[in-house]
Amino acid sequence: MKIFRIFAFATFASLLQSCFNSDDHIFDEAEAIDIKIDASLAKNITEVTSGVKADTFQVNDTVYFITTISPNKIIKVQDYHWLMDGNYCSSEYNFKKQLTEPGHHKFTFVLKDHFGDMHYDSLDVWVADNPILNDSVFTPANGTQAIDPFEAIYFTWSAKTEGIKLNHHYRFTLSEQDFANTDSKFEKIDTILYEPNFTFHNKLNQFKKYNWSVQAFNEYNFASSQKIESSFYTKGFPGEGSLQATVDIGQAISVPMHLLLQDKDDSNKHFDFDFRLTSTNNEISLGIVSAGTYQLTLRSDYSDFGTIEKEVKINEGFVTIAKDLKLVDSIAPTIVSTTMQDSLDFADTLQFIVKDGSGAISAQNISVHLENELIFDRFYKDSILTVVLKETDKSWAYRILSISATDGSKNVFNKSFYIMPSILWFTTNNDTTISSNGLINMFIRESNPFGFAVDTMQIFNVTKNKFLISVPNVNTNSFSAELEATLFEEQQTLKSIVIYKNGLRQSKKWNLYVKKGGF
Repeated sequence: MKIFRIFAFATFASLLQSCFNSDDHIFDEAEAIDIKIDASLAKNITEVTSGVKADTFQVNDTVYFITTISPNKIIKVQDYHWLMDGNYCSSEYNFKKQLTEPGHHKFTFVLKDHFGDMHYDSLDVWVADNPILNDSVFTPANGTQAIDPFEAIYFTWSAKTEGIKLNHHYRFTLSEQDFANTDSKFEKIDTILYEPNFTFHNKLNQFKKYNWSVQAFNEYNFASSQKIESSFYTKGFPGEGSLQATVDIGQAISVPMHLLLQDKDDSNKHFDFDFRLTSTNNEISLGIVSAGTYQLTLRSDYSDFGTIEKEVKINEGFVTIAKDLKLVDSIAPTIVSTTMQDSLDFADTLQFIVKDGSGAISAQNISVHLENELIFDRFYKDSILTVVLKETDKSWAYRILSISATDGSKNVFNKSFYIMPSILWFTTNNDTTISSNGLINMFIRESNPFGFAVDTMQIFNVTKNKFLISVPNVNTNSFSAELEATLFEEQQTLKSIVIYKNGLRQSKKWNLYVKKGGF
């Protein structure tokens, strides 16, 4: 037993000595390495060797972060990572990151070596967003009235770039409003300013509307998404005011107008204006008007637009604004044939009257179709539309001719006409002249090549709007009748008609003249 205790103690002593004598935990100067860290950043992968320590980026830009370890990255380390503003960011030597938060950010690469020593290198990144322009607080406020045109005018506003202190510059414009009835002679101001204010010392015109605008830019020329677009009105001398109106003309492109402003207390005091409103400029300004209560009458030279009557009050020193004036053309053009009929005989040229009460219709706004075929051979002048048909357009059946016209207010009217059969399967009378004591033989001889059965043959007096002859249930394909001249007027138009049992119908017009006293 004693021998066993001696052996155990010797073994423990031997283990303990081997633990304290291990070379693994004794500092060896030969193993010491001078570690150097070099962190850098780049805007794209082609610039990773530029060694930039600080730079400015725009929001949502992607930045490449690069780490160089000397002597190399194979050295023994316990840990390495990146910090962004003191918080863990990445565990890679090199990585990329999209920057979304404006302002200044500190990126630090941290390395803990084999002996527990810490090594650092830091980068500075500024993220510049587009500047923010305060588009709700500025002077003069939008719609400000009674600005003295002979005194200095002060414009002020404010802007900033979030999270970073940057200088800003501003594009400032000032212009006088153009109206449909008057052109501005004010020379527009368009300038760059380096302070958020502007003072205008020159003289402005009385009772005019002025528009001004501002947009902000920072040192990196990033523009604000906001833009101040404001306006103000100048005043005139005591006892004076003005009227500015916006007139809704619908979809019209150009409308001639007449405006009468009649003083309700003095019939001798009135103002007359003639001008033209357009789709791009439908505002008018009456300039200097004596203060008072007036009857406003606004009408167009185009009958489709009607008239507006409204009482308006002109206040001293102010511009009365009227925006509820609506003068809209909702009446479509008219389309009729020159014969005033909807069923037309086939002819080489057909004519139609195409008119509108809101001015001339452009030829480009008229289209003509025969069935589904667009007809290009047409002419339009002085409200007369001439349509040219081809020989190949002839048919033994009715054909539909469609005309569409669009006026200046985008009102559309479509009209269809029936072109009667131009290839007849029957023969009948042509234009005929008889004496007042003579006779006329009226006839129809049908010979269609398809074997269509005839149901009824008729001769119709178009002039008197009544039938002369109607033969139903025809057993043969022809008939004739001899009639005295005393049954007729001196001149009339007749129509010979054949109706088939399958529903088809053909007709031909011809004229009959009765000459008094014989030939």
